[in-house]
Formats: sequence, structure tokens, C-alpha cells
Amino acid sequence: MLESVLKEGAYLILSRFACQTALLEKTHRLIRDAVESLEGSAARHVLDTHGLGALHVALPAARIGELRDVVMPQIRPDLLTLACEIGRTVLGIEGEFFVDDYTILRINYPYLVALQAPGAAENPGIGRVADRTRLESNASRVIDPVYDPKGYHENQPPPAWAHGPHQDTWTGHSRSGVNLWWAVDDVQEECSLVLYPETFGRPFAPDPRSLYLKAGQPLPKPTKMALRRGEMLVFNPEMLHGTQVNTSPITRLALSTRLNPHAPSFHPGCFYAREFWHSSTDVAAGRHDEVIRFRREDHLDAEAEPFIEAPAGPIPLQAAPSSDEWQPICAADALTAGRKLVVRTEGFEDVLVVRTEHRLHAMQARCPHLRIGLCDGSHDETTIWCPGHAVAFSLETGRSSCDALRLRTYGVREEHGRIWLRRA
Repeated sequence: MLESVLKEGAYLILSRFACQTALLEKTHRLIRDAVESLEGSAARHVLDTHGLGALHVALPAARIGELRDVVMPQIRPDLLTLACEIGRTVLGIEGEFFVDDYTILRINYPYLVALQAPGAAENPGIGRVADRTRLESNASRVIDPVYDPKGYHENQPPPAWAHGPHQDTWTGHSRSGVNLWWAVDDVQEECSLVLYPETFGRPFAPDPRSLYLKAGQPLPKPTKMALRRGEMLVFNPEMLHGTQVNTSPITRLALSTRLNPHAPSFHPGCFYAREFWHSSTDVAAGRHDEVIRFRREDHLDAEAEPFIEAPAGPIPLQAAPSSDEWQPICAADALTAGRKLVVRTEGFEDVLVVRTEHRLHAMQARCPHLRIGLCDGSHDETTIWCPGHAVAFSLETGRSSCDALRLRTYGVREEHGRIWLRRA
């Protein structure tokens, strides 16, 4: 199994594994106990009645960090042990291997709720490390002046953030790793982890501003990993993957960690690295506080290929000045089935024109979530997916599963061998 994950980009969903039930019950209890200690018995009652999916009702987003501070130290030894168990019994790793010290309780509130959070609150992907790791990593922290996650997220509050498509080596994680992503509660498609399995083994360019996929690289249809409570996704993080912005009405909760079958190494192109790890030998012996540091500068992968440059994006089609009248924009045969083009006119937003097998559609060219261009997203006869965070929009109406995220649509038709667009 390990070879298929590392060499072929295979992924699997584990529905049953050792310690699953006991650890899941412990995690739920710890979260409920922590919410009660932070917000009182009424908040605990909300979770007891409606489940952890109602966490956004029980706990203000500003206190997510405090929740993690209470829960993660108590669950860390269990997660390390679980990762080692998966490494041995599922992946078949023999001998010593390594488990990342960085573990994450991922908490994604519904998007419209998260937008009301204060700017100082934590984002959904902030993890926790051992005390020793925190001291050493803070002392050697590297700040890249180009990296700007706040700018990428349009200065929305951190609880509303979602990962764009990326490979983990772009963000400082080790090469040849395996990610373990465990659904603490049911994960719906509208708030799921998103995979792009077809991208494994293909070169893509990161954007240094966000460490996510740079524009101009078209994506296939997103595979959204809806999971039942307690299921675990095991996957190779060098396929492009990201997060569906949470357009569901529930809070998404998951625990994640990472293991390496051998000593971690890092891509030279990334400005920092996750250097702190646990040996499976130490974990098996109950030494959960033993941490090994693999210094980035001493463990760069000499065989790693350089990050590539993204190809130029589609050339916008310059149309006539904006008006409410029908205007010709191009010859009909310039847009074949399955293709898109961006129309730019004076004094108005760009428009994306899409031809499916049976008809034409026209809509605003940027997603209303973070203004990411839709031209790189996949589409079929009825739907277009944002290449940033996998929101699905109707080609006919522009609607998504979130009322606040809707595309403006426009009139478009084919006549006399040309495609015509109307702004009205």
C-alpha cells in the first residue's frame, strides 16, 4: 500500500481501524468538556443536543484557539500512537519511521458565521506542537516578505480562510510524506477536503504570495471527500489538494497529522520547513515527549526538481465598450465545445463565456468568494467549479449552495456565425 500511495498517488478511506471508537469518543468528550469550561453548561448542552456540528453556535470563533489549547495536549499522545499504528498495519512500513510533531484540530465554521469573527481569531488550519518545538521554532522563525496569506484571503477574518489547491512541499512539509486526515464528525461535500487525483505526478507552479496554485493552470473537476464520522482519509499530499470553503450549515471538524517512512527531507524552493518529528520507536515505547529535529539546511532534497513557472493565463478578448445592447465578441468557431474565454470591456467587470456541448453561458469571470478567476476551473453541462475553493456554481443561474456566493449571469447567443453578448 505504501508504494501505491507514494509512487502512484493512491488514496484510501479507512472506515475501521484500531483504537478508532475509543479515541473518537475521547475526542468528542474533550471538545465538549473544553466548551463547557470556556462557555458554560448552556454551551455544553448545545453540543450534547445537536452534536459537534453545532460548535459555531456554542463557541465564539474568537475562542477557537483556546479550545485547541485545552484539547490538543490531551489528544497528542493518542494521535502519535494512532499514526504509528496506521503506518505499520495499513501502510506496511517496517522498521523506524517518523511522525510529524505538528498536529491540527481543523475547525471550519460555516462561511457566513466565520465572516463575523474578529481579525485576531485563529484560522482553521492552525496546529499545535510540543513545548520544546515551539521554543526552538520560534527562535529560528523565517519571515518571507512575499508570503501574504491575509492578502490572498482579501483580509477576511482568519476563521473564514480556506486552503487553495497546493502541494504540501510548497508549504514547508516534507517530501515523500503521507497525510492522515481524520473526520471527527460527519464531513459534508459542501465543507470537504478537495483532491485533484489527476494532477499527481504533473508539474505545477506555486504562487509565492499564497503558496497555493498560481493562476493560469487549468484544473480538473474537484473530487470532494465527504466522510462519515470516524472515517480517515490517507493520501499523498503531492497531488493538488485544498479545502471547499464551508458553504454548509455545520462546523467541520477533523484531526490531521503526517508520517514519513524515512528521515524527512525538504524542497529547497520553500523558505521554511516542518523540522520537528517523533520516531515510531520512541512512540511505541511510550516516549511521546521525545522530539527529533531535522534541520532544513541539513536535509534539503538534492533531487527535488525546481518549482516551475506558471504558463501565461488566457488572453482576455477585448470587446466593444459596455452597453445594454447585444454586441458581437468573436467568431462562433473561436469557442469550441468545452472551452472558455474571458471578455473584457471598458468600465465593466470581466465576463466568462463558456460553451458546453449544447449551449453557451456567460457569467462574471471571478468568483465572488476571493475574486479568483473561474477560467482555470472545470465545468460540465450544468456546473462550473471555482479553481480556488471548489464552490460549485450553476451555469444557468449562477447560484451556489451559499446564498452569499452567486455569479452574475449575462445574455449570450450565437447568430450569423458570431457570438453575441449582452450586459443587461
